[in-house]
Amino acid sequence: MIFYIIIGSLFAFLLGYCMGKRQGWKSGYREAEVLMPLKLRQDSLEAGKCVICDENWVKASQCEIFSRGVDTL
Repeated sequence: MIFYIIIGSLFAFLLGYCMGKRQGWKSGYREAEVLMPLKLRQDSLEAGKCVICDENWVKASQCEIFSRGVDTL
């Protein structure tokens, strides 16, 4: 009798663990789907090139730099 109680308890804990782990994986994937595009965009903007295809967008030597002082506005 005690043997069945112990086996049943272990089975219940194992079942709860597996269900919780599955729930965690699902919520983790959902969170990654939401945050990954934002992370890729942030990394690309910080690097100045596309993180995925490694294409440079604009070279600093080709850009015209306009500096305005406060008194010109």
